[in-house]
Amino acid sequence: MENAAFLPYGRQLIDDDDIQAVISVLQSDWLTTGPQVAQFEQAICEYTGAMYGVAVNSGTAALHASLHALGIAAGDEVVVPAITFAATSNSVLYCGAKPVFADVFTDTLLIDVESIEANITSKTKAIIAVDYAGHPCDWDALRAIAQKHNLSLVADSCHAIGAEYKGQKNWYISGHNCF
Repeated sequence: MENAAFLPYGRQLIDDDDIQAVISVLQSDWLTTGPQVAQFEQAICEYTGAMYGVAVNSGTAALHASLHALGIAAGDEVVVPAITFAATSNSVLYCGAKPVFADVFTDTLLIDVESIEANITSKTKAIIAVDYAGHPCDWDALRAIAQKHNLSLVADSCHAIGAEYKGQKNWYISGHNCF
């Protein structure tokens, strides 16, 4: 049997300007927390319209930091979509909490709001919804469910930086948006 051709996960678009920017930082006195980080955070805020931004090393770290800031801990449950990158549920596990998987819509792969509702228990403290493949979730419905059950809402928008929901950039969706 012959092996199938490798199907790449994604493709990076790295040009000479990107390479030169990395070289410039590596040759500077600031590998971390330097002026390039502040410039990046400001550029992201300007692009998304957010008031504040904190750069971290990955979407996983952003999700983990958000959950930690919300006080998610052992014994808590967080509803997450059944289809997404492992970081979404792993960030819950890093806090000692339990991810609870909600179904997704088969046509969009976005989290099914009815499935979220069916998975909420007395231990549920938050919902993480993923703007999958550039497509924003139904954030009005998600906010309504979160408010109804007094839950925190985290937007995993790593797949959709710059996406728009109802004509606005998706930064305003929840108090914790992770790109």
